[in-house]
Amino acid sequence: MKTKLLLMICILISSVCNAQLFQKNYEGPQKHFKNANLANINDGSDDLIIASNLFDSSTNDFEVALQRVDENGDVIWSKTYENTSLQGARVFDIENYFDWVLMTGAVNVAGINQVFIAKIEAFTGNVLDVKYYEIVNSNFHSTGLKIKETNSDADGNGSPDPGFVVVGFFGDCPDPDASCSDNLGFVLRTDTNLNNLWAIELDSFIPGSALDYDFINGIVETNDGFILTGSVSAENANGITQQGVLAHKIDFEGNFEWDSSYIRGNSNDLSVDGIYDPNTDEVFLLCNYSFFHHFGLTSIDNSNGNINTASSWIYNEIDFELDHYGFSLLRSITNANNLVVQGYRREYFDPNTNTINDTNVILFEFDKTTGNQVGDAYQYLIDFNEIPGDVYNFWNGQMPLAYYPDMSILSATSNGDFYHSIGYREGSASSGSLANIELIKLDNQFENSCDNLSTDFTTNALGNITSVTSVSSGNVPVTSVSSSLVDTVFSIDEDTCNPTASTEEFEVQQIKVYPNPSQGQIFIESEPIANIKIHSISGKLMKEFNSYNHSSGISIDDLPTGIYFMSLQTNGNRVYSIKIIKK
Repeated sequence: MKTKLLLMICILISSVCNAQLFQKNYEGPQKHFKNANLANINDGSDDLIIASNLFDSSTNDFEVALQRVDENGDVIWSKTYENTSLQGARVFDIENYFDWVLMTGAVNVAGINQVFIAKIEAFTGNVLDVKYYEIVNSNFHSTGLKIKETNSDADGNGSPDPGFVVVGFFGDCPDPDASCSDNLGFVLRTDTNLNNLWAIELDSFIPGSALDYDFINGIVETNDGFILTGSVSAENANGITQQGVLAHKIDFEGNFEWDSSYIRGNSNDLSVDGIYDPNTDEVFLLCNYSFFHHFGLTSIDNSNGNINTASSWIYNEIDFELDHYGFSLLRSITNANNLVVQGYRREYFDPNTNTINDTNVILFEFDKTTGNQVGDAYQYLIDFNEIPGDVYNFWNGQMPLAYYPDMSILSATSNGDFYHSIGYREGSASSGSLANIELIKLDNQFENSCDNLSTDFTTNALGNITSVTSVSSGNVPVTSVSSSLVDTVFSIDEDTCNPTASTEEFEVQQIKVYPNPSQGQIFIESEPIANIKIHSISGKLMKEFNSYNHSSGISIDDLPTGIYFMSLQTNGNRVYSIKIIKK
């Protein structure tokens, strides 16, 4: 992994160089944000909508939050939404439709979670319509994880039926839990007035198994149907039930077309997003594999569901540092033959802040015909540690079981095309905030002036897969019920990352480390040193010294050639980070 130098030269020469790029932080006083996702607003502006759930400092109470921001990341309006007669509305995805914002998630009705859709006016944030839906009957819990607008023919009469399609899960348990006795995926199709047109369930039944992984987390529209992403219950070669990749197609009326679900790893596999290429009639699915602790791509023929193993891959960070997971699959700004994966990396030690970051944003572009990386991949360094305890946390386990929000979008603006990505940052202790939203605007080079690292990924063949033959889908009844949400204006504090050197960084420059580069021995001139740690550029601890003798220095003779970060803690408990090079 290579250090990505800040674009200080560009900043000093011309403020125009990165005038359109930014990294903004949004803080809700005494609150923290979770489940952040975003969408473009297609009303002639270059604005975005950010959706999240705003929790109190105790992490017990929460409410839906929306904020509209302009092309510079400045907040135009911000509102919270709650149902005063029901309980706990929680949003998991949003979609723009002309001057509306549609959101889905779950609301608690008499102790039962029910999927809801809310229609919001994009210009003001005012509530226009709300309905919740009982899948099969009112005794089943249900939650919407993704919503998409569609103009497809939903009733087979040959005419378009504008509306929305929502996917998620329902069953005996309110939250995603593989040990629940009955989990099923669902697809709900509505018109623009939120009236239900049809619904189907999806199930993969493994007799005698105590685990059930049937969750739908996304949907890809093709020229003749919908491809469903998520996970299914599967039995591996050892007779053990595990989570498998969902690849299931239905037509525009909800009828079964084909299923190509499979397992590749040994525990948790799933698909999380996808893109349809009408020129080749291919669907590209973004998948995550716990066995590899990384993401991959699966290429599928839309007409018959055949998996093209020659153009399906699994990726690994070049130094085999673990836990890089994809969340969003996007088209490339610069090349129609390329695709872009954006997601999060878990547990990266940041030597600059001497902290472990939970959700650094990662960005990776590749040629979809060869699988080869294009240009540099990047990891944005954002100081954040996830508060444990919520079932929708990213890292309750190795990776999320079911929920993968749209954390990145491609925005076509009047000033060109850009990527927008959502991250998280530690809140300010003085305000009591626990987690802030970080909005990153990037160009085709994945760069702005804020702290990041460049990296590389290796391309590996998908290899042998085992087909899952137990997946089925079919129509189920659904009942819609009119409801309401009350919107309330709330204030957000805004801040922007500062790429200029801090006072502490200036003081680090006064510490003398020599020789640097070094072939084996390093000497340090500074105030008395209590501890020295040396980390690889990927954050792995390589060496540690609990004392320092100036006459003998420290030895890095046994380290491989490369770039490292040396973290110095003085007797006065000051911590500095210095880049060193081993020749």
